[in-house]
Amino acid sequence: MMKLIDFFKLVLRHKVVLIGTPIVLAGLVLVLTTNPKYDYYSETMLYTGLASGSSVEMEKSFNYFATNIAFDNLINIVNSRETQEEVAIRLLSQHLLLDSYNPRYISEDSYQKLMETVPDEIFQMVVREGSDSSKVTTTDDDQLAALFPSTISRSDYEQTVAKLSEYMRSSNTNFVYELLNYEDEHYSIKAISEIKAVRMSNSDLVKISYQMDDPGICQQTLAIFSEVCQRRYQDIKENSSDAVVKYFEEQLRMAEDKLKQAENTLLEFNKDNNIINYYEQSKAVAIVKEEMEVDYNKKKAALAGALAATQTIEEKIAIQDRVQAKSQAVLDKKRRLGDLNFEVAMVESSTLDQEAKSARLTALKEEASRLDQEIRTGVNELYSYQNSIEGVPLKKTLPDWMDNTVKSEDLKAELDAMDDRNEEFQRRYADYAPAGANLKRIEREIAVAEEGYLDILHGLNLAKLKSQDNELSSNLKTFDPPYFPLSPIPTKRKLLLIASVFVGFIVVLAVILVMEYFDNTLKNLKNASKKIQLPALGVIPKIRLNPGQVDQTIVLQRLMQIIMQKLKRACHEQGMEVSTKTILMISTQAREGKTVMGKNMGLFLANQGKRVLVLNYEQHRSSPKQNSRVSLTHKLLGYPDPRVDQQHEFLQVDEQSWGIVDTATYTLNDSFNAVSSYTDILKQNKISSDFAPHYVIVELPGLLNHTYPMDLVAQADLSVLVCRSNRLWSEADKTLIDNLKTLTNDRLQFVLNGVELEEIEAVLGDLPKDRSQVRSRLKNMLRFQFYAGNRI
Repeated sequence: MMKLIDFFKLVLRHKVVLIGTPIVLAGLVLVLTTNPKYDYYSETMLYTGLASGSSVEMEKSFNYFATNIAFDNLINIVNSRETQEEVAIRLLSQHLLLDSYNPRYISEDSYQKLMETVPDEIFQMVVREGSDSSKVTTTDDDQLAALFPSTISRSDYEQTVAKLSEYMRSSNTNFVYELLNYEDEHYSIKAISEIKAVRMSNSDLVKISYQMDDPGICQQTLAIFSEVCQRRYQDIKENSSDAVVKYFEEQLRMAEDKLKQAENTLLEFNKDNNIINYYEQSKAVAIVKEEMEVDYNKKKAALAGALAATQTIEEKIAIQDRVQAKSQAVLDKKRRLGDLNFEVAMVESSTLDQEAKSARLTALKEEASRLDQEIRTGVNELYSYQNSIEGVPLKKTLPDWMDNTVKSEDLKAELDAMDDRNEEFQRRYADYAPAGANLKRIEREIAVAEEGYLDILHGLNLAKLKSQDNELSSNLKTFDPPYFPLSPIPTKRKLLLIASVFVGFIVVLAVILVMEYFDNTLKNLKNASKKIQLPALGVIPKIRLNPGQVDQTIVLQRLMQIIMQKLKRACHEQGMEVSTKTILMISTQAREGKTVMGKNMGLFLANQGKRVLVLNYEQHRSSPKQNSRVSLTHKLLGYPDPRVDQQHEFLQVDEQSWGIVDTATYTLNDSFNAVSSYTDILKQNKISSDFAPHYVIVELPGLLNHTYPMDLVAQADLSVLVCRSNRLWSEADKTLIDNLKTLTNDRLQFVLNGVELEEIEAVLGDLPKDRSQVRSRLKNMLRFQFYAGNRI
């Protein structure tokens, strides 16, 4: 993670680019905006009444979504291509009808440019009849009056618009079509589409604004645009409403015909069946029939009673003969009884003997008694014959018999008449039964037709209300007419200057930060330790030709002291008692700085009284070319001199620079891979040594390009991996070092070579150079060391 002090160091390192780029961009903006193009702005307000306007629908409630949809429709109509085409053609027609330029409608430059551009065939379509009756006067609508100067009549204008519109649609290669579809600055669809239409918050107002380089065209375009939008919106709303009303009127006519047809069917049915009111008539017939049935049953019962009574009386009248015979018999017996009583009296008064008298009396009395009994029985029977069971004398039953007979005949006649009526009622019932079902069906058809008629009528009423409501809501009004702009819109030159400076600084800083973030080189000791994953022996800075205030010699001496201190500790930690320490100088690639590092290590040890032998492999050495001067880019961008001081004693590897260090060169061959110690190298190359060195420094070639003696690497006291700081650490490098770790048993460390001087502070702290007190305090503040200067 980058610290604050590191961020400011990065900014200071690129300060010229960070400051110079915004200045250059600001200069370019100043140059490019020396002659700015001025635009004029005008706007108009339309009152729509879509949200809070009056409505003929009394129960109409506010619908937020419907209102938004209505405003969206209006905005889409405003922004439609048809609207823009019509506005462009009307604006062109207005300018073509002008006799000369009029600053209220078009500036002189724009008018002259138009006249030079328009071909003669277009001028032939311009109508100039000059009818005074059609001119727009001051009594007309102010918005329409603003569209025409006093020299232009409304009829000429409309005829010109119609001709140009027809001509435009005739092909896609004519002048008007190309003028509208190419990038003309005044009459093209692209220019007209710059008109902005927005709803003002949640109000009923729609603001239409436009900016153009010509103030007259700006105002007139808005005026024409407002008039076209109002008319088109009203036409669309009214046409849609009229279509709905016509649909309902046609459906209402069809429903009315259907209803009349059903009613006529009912009328004919009633005529055919003599029905005035079926339900009342059928109810009356049912009531009469019920009453007649009750009366019929009563009369039938009365007739049965009368017939029974007549039959009884007739039976009584039929025993009259027996009554007369019985009366004669009773009279005969009464006469005989009288004779017997006379005889009894005669016998009692006679002088007959007693026995004969008594016998005679007994016989007479018995006979008299028998006759008396028979008379009594006969009288009783005669009484029963001459009186009814109720005891009424038979002579009184004759009138009843006559009455019953007459009544029976009357009842029979009435029943016969009622039978005829029953037959008539049966015929009526036979007619009414199917008539009721048919009547129900016809009435159901009428009800359905009537209901449909009423629903369609209701829909027609709603459609007419909606149509009227649409007429009210589609009647857009210009609340604030477009004004003639006198002053141009202020240029954005200052804003562009500020934006160029700000954007230039931010973009450059972002690029620098991105490059820093994605810089995947070893770069410094922290990054190198993370990527190489080996202990760090030390770092060596890049030795510049012009290091500035930093004393590179002191820095190099201190860094070498640290490196040699770690080297001696690493060699002694191996616990080996041998007097000669073998140090391998290795690298994964060529030209990493192994030779320079080995020479300086040997010199450092030799200066301490150690006998040092340096073995370098035979190679072609070429002196690097030194640029004689700094590149112009570095000078302009303010970067430090990138040149390396090739003459610095630290970098010299010629024979004179080795001093008291013994050196020898060995040859790379197939047998080199079999060596296990430096003595084997000496024997193979026939190198004699008169002393036993304390340290032997062996330089190996790049390990990725050459094979290496594994036994030598395994038995070496220390292997020093030299890496350039400006290189990438690849997967091949990582694999090679992992293999070396298995041989060296942690006797492998690395030195990072060519590190920038700013990165050395991570090892040495503040570099030895003169700093002002203000800079030191500022540096401590950036490191949040506010009391670093205080003493204990």
